Amino acid sequence: MGLREDPLLRLGVALVLAALLVAAAAAAAALALRERSAPDRNAQRPAGKERPVAVVRPEGTAPWVEGAGSGVGEKTAPAVALRRGEATSPGGREPRRLPVSRERWPMPTEQELAAAAGPRRYRLPPGAILALTIEDIGLHRVPVWDTDARWALDSGVVHVPETSLPWSRTPERNVYLAGHRLGYPGTGSRLVFYRLGELERGDRVVLEDRRGRRYEYAVTQKFVVGPRDSWVMGRVRGRDMVTLQTCTPIPTFDRRLIVRADRV
Repeated sequence: MGLREDPLLRLGVALVLAALLVAAAAAAAALALRERSAPDRNAQRPAGKERPVAVVRPEGTAPWVEGAGSGVGEKTAPAVALRRGEATSPGGREPRRLPVSRERWPMPTEQELAAAAGPRRYRLPPGAILALTIEDIGLHRVPVWDTDARWALDSGVVHVPETSLPWSRTPERNVYLAGHRLGYPGTGSRLVFYRLGELERGDRVVLEDRRGRRYEYAVTQKFVVGPRDSWVMGRVRGRDMVTLQTCTPIPTFDRRLIVRADRV
């Protein structure tokens, strides 16, 4: 017996179709109510507080908003956005501890402090990618290694590989360098950044590559961050800079002193 010949079967089909139509109408009404009651985030944003446009590295690194370090003067950077732009996280990874781990380095002797107070000249060994010169704190041609491995930290200054180089083909650059405040006696890193906190606005930082090309920067910022504030390694919109990092304060070394210099 077919559908046309069985009135009960026709009634059952009609009831099922009616139930489906009622359910669809109820779902549509609930969705419309949710959209009307949802807050308009764009409308609630105060005037003049437009969402910043992210600076994204070519490999698609997601941006982080950088904490502010307002000018030279050793202070802690609050977690707010810099007015000059945003920073991108290096390497597209979660925040990691900044280079230079805390160890029980011996305090410097009077002879070592006297040597650090004057000019210190280094030899550029094979494998180093740059020479770092900061005449205002007596550093001349400190070798820079393109790794943050421990052996490199004990041999001079390290360049964090995920960050920019002076010749990187990007609109912004942040050449991130780290070195020991104390280090071990007899190593190339002993007291290399001991006087980093003495730098003031306008002091010159010079990088030189293996071909003799010079990249000159002037100090613009000095501030202190925590060991996990890896946003400082990111690039910042509109800036071509080098960032110098060491541990602070002596002897706890539970913070990181950051000095930034912009290209001139």
